[in-house]
Amino acid sequence: MKISIVTPVFNSVTTIEKTILSVISQKRNFPLEYIVIDGGSTDGTIQIINKYADQINLFISEPDRGPYDAMNKGINHSTGDVIGIINSDDWYHDNAIATVEQEFCRNHDISVLYSPITNYYKGEYVATFVPGDLDKLLFRFTLNHPSCFITKSAYNLVGLYNLEYPIAADYDLILRLFVSGVNFHYVSTPLASYSLSGMSSSAIPFDRLKLIRECWKISCSHSNQFSREMELQRWNVYAAWVFNELFALPTRYFLKPPLARKLKSFLSRYLGKPVSDTYGKW
Repeated sequence: MKISIVTPVFNSVTTIEKTILSVISQKRNFPLEYIVIDGGSTDGTIQIINKYADQINLFISEPDRGPYDAMNKGINHSTGDVIGIINSDDWYHDNAIATVEQEFCRNHDISVLYSPITNYYKGEYVATFVPGDLDKLLFRFTLNHPSCFITKSAYNLVGLYNLEYPIAADYDLILRLFVSGVNFHYVSTPLASYSLSGMSSSAIPFDRLKLIRECWKISCSHSNQFSREMELQRWNVYAAWVFNELFALPTRYFLKPPLARKLKSFLSRYLGKPVSDTYGKW
């Protein structure tokens, strides 16, 4: 078995080294291929990448159409049986690759392996995201992309990331895989850490609305066989999401994620279990 890791990067001079080190320092039993796809950085990112050139199997630096375009390039060049994608401000935990190897060796039917993921903001731990129910993928994303490992054969089955969705193409891909009936496998140990500074975690209201709109379109693209009850449930999910975003807008704008998370935990004690737990919980 061979694992390929792809890192899309653009102007990430302050974070890319930690990402690279988290990949090349992994303990493993099988070959590991590391591919870095840069969008034409101008801030010193390339110089840092070049420091580790002897441990990177393929490095491409050229203008692209964004991170999902870079991911597609990396996947197309990958020669591994399993592919992981770790962004340039995220990182793998120790023994992540060894865990992935072990799970795929135990079960050859796995197409998508996923796990919880720890979240950080400027180096400070915020929370751990635990994936939600798979059947809720029909309505909303319940996983987290950096903690997913997907077989090359699964990509061959459903295709690559759809650039029509600049923020939520990962949801679109995972949903296509789920609908296709491939085998998802969950491990309870977090495999990666996620930086709360990426596209889908932006606190800018316009970005949040774009994320919701893209997710709605993706869910709609698979709703042709929805029952009336499921359609109503989807409307309720997105109405609740919009309401939650409006409610959270002041805290997103005025509070940093660690403090906002503490405030949410405090309120949850009095408001009860959040409705969104089945879509992933913190």
